[in-house]
Amino acid sequence: MYTLKRFEKVELAHIFNENNPDKRYACGFDESKYKMEKSSLKLDLSKIRIAVAKSANANSAICGICVGALYSN
Repeated sequence: MYTLKRFEKVELAHIFNENNPDKRYACGFDESKYKMEKSSLKLDLSKIRIAVAKSANANSAICGICVGALYSN
């Protein structure tokens, strides 16, 4: 499972990998330095792909490193 997380004052949303806690964020994002927004979406791989596609039209994009890691596995 993955969780799409958005943080206050951070332009990009990040994908948290719940299957591999050692590599939570492929980009090395440190969530301890930021406040999380109210919502985070738990998504399986197919739903994450839809979210990534939709983000192209959304106000906030998703981190490219997070997305790249997701598609390479």
